[in-house]
Amino acid sequence: MPKNTFFRLDEARREDICNRAMHLFVDHLYEDITMKMVLDRLSMHPGTFYRYFEDKDDLYCLLIRHVTKKRAAYFHNNNEDSLFQFFLTGLFDNTNGIATEPLNELEIKLVETFLHIPENTLLKVYLNVLKGESFPLIKDMLRLMRVDGYLRPDIDDDLISFMFESMQFNLVMFFREFDIKDSNLQHKMSKYFADFMGHGLLRDDKYAEVVSDLKKANE
Repeated sequence: MPKNTFFRLDEARREDICNRAMHLFVDHLYEDITMKMVLDRLSMHPGTFYRYFEDKDDLYCLLIRHVTKKRAAYFHNNNEDSLFQFFLTGLFDNTNGIATEPLNELEIKLVETFLHIPENTLLKVYLNVLKGESFPLIKDMLRLMRVDGYLRPDIDDDLISFMFESMQFNLVMFFREFDIKDSNLQHKMSKYFADFMGHGLLRDDKYAEVVSDLKKANE
């Protein structure tokens, strides 16, 4: 992740760097982006860049962390059904396979690149963003759902939190392993996994209630 020097920049400067970088990763294939292209897009001297970031992957991880946290905060501030929807889908939603709420158009396009980045970069995103970052968030979600009577009584919070952390990484790896590029098919498989997780996590009556509410919301 970025160095402390980056986070000491004022908010406007950080936002400008992130916005410029997002345009770069959206406009070009990840493997085609050179450090010269990064420096030119950010209008930044090499010495300055390396005071803030380790490399191009580090910059990309920052952007994915931003959209993941933005989406998590959105669902966390809504009702339990929305919270459960994020719990199951993470970066992916229940419409076309790509997150839409509450991301803007540029952020949605950035999330789409997550399906095509090199595997070594995907692993870095998992290790530096999805793994560890989401663990306490998911445990908090489980706590809230338990208090409200949603969870089955025998759920192991640590196990489920770990499964969620690795879910997005494993789904993308599955799509790559079997060369699944069709977004509709990706969505169906993601939904199948979400339904599978839902049956295992929620009490039967609460699962039926959540599914019914989500269907109404998507009509």
